[in-house]
Amino acid sequence: MSAEHKDPKRSPYEALFPHFKRHKVVISNAIKKPFPFLELLHDTELITKKMYDDLKDSCTNLVPIQQVVYRALEELEKRFDQVVLKVLFDPENMKAYPDLKPILKSFE
Repeated sequence: MSAEHKDPKRSPYEALFPHFKRHKVVISNAIKKPFPFLELLHDTELITKKMYDDLKDSCTNLVPIQQVVYRALEELEKRFDQVVLKVLFDPENMKAYPDLKPILKSFE
C-alpha cells in the first residue's frame, strides 16, 4: 500500500483524490452522452446553473461529449469529496454508462 493510503490523518477521499485526477480522461471516455450525467450534477448542486447551461450549450455546439465531461470533472475536482463520488457513480449513471463499472471498481 502506498504512503498516501497509510497516513491516518488523511480522509479516505484525500487518498482517492490523486486516483480521481489520474482517471478523468478515462471517466470522460466512459460517459457517451450528457443525460443523465449533467442533470445529476446540476440537481445535486455540484455544478451551478450557469455551469450546467454552459456545458449543455457546448453539447449543442457539437463540442465532443468527452471534452464537455472533462470540463465538468475539472469542476468536481475543486470540491472532491464523498458527494462527488456518490453522484459520479450514482445508480442512474451506472445504468446509462456501463463503462463506468470498471472505473468504480478501481476506486474500491
